[in-house]
Amino acid sequence: MQEFKNNEIDLFNNPMVDSARKAMTPEHIEELKLKGESLYKNIDFENGTIDHDIEDSFFVLTEEIKSGLHPSFLTENEKSIMKEKLGDKWYEKFGYSVEDLQEIFTLNL
Repeated sequence: MQEFKNNEIDLFNNPMVDSARKAMTPEHIEELKLKGESLYKNIDFENGTIDHDIEDSFFVLTEEIKSGLHPSFLTENEKSIMKEKLGDKWYEKFGYSVEDLQEIFTLNL
C-alpha cells in the first residue's frame, strides 16, 4: 500500500487513478492519449478559448454520457452533434429513451 505524505492525495498521487490506469488495455490508453493530444493542441491558453471541431466534441460528449451524464443535461447544440454523428435515435445507443432528452425519465413498473 502507498504511503501518503500528510494524507495528500491528488491527481498524480491517487490510488483510484492508479487502479484505473492498471485496468486499461494498451489500446484504450493509446486512444485516450491521442484524444488528449488532439484536445490539448486546440486550447489557446493565452486567450482562454478552445478551438475544437465536431469530432472532438462528439468524443467528449460520448465519454461524458458513458461516464454517467444524463442526456437531459446536454444543450440543444450538443444533442444535434450526437444526432448528426449517430442518427435520430442516438440516445438508444446509450440505453435511453426519447423522453430522457428532456428530463430524467423512469418507468413505473
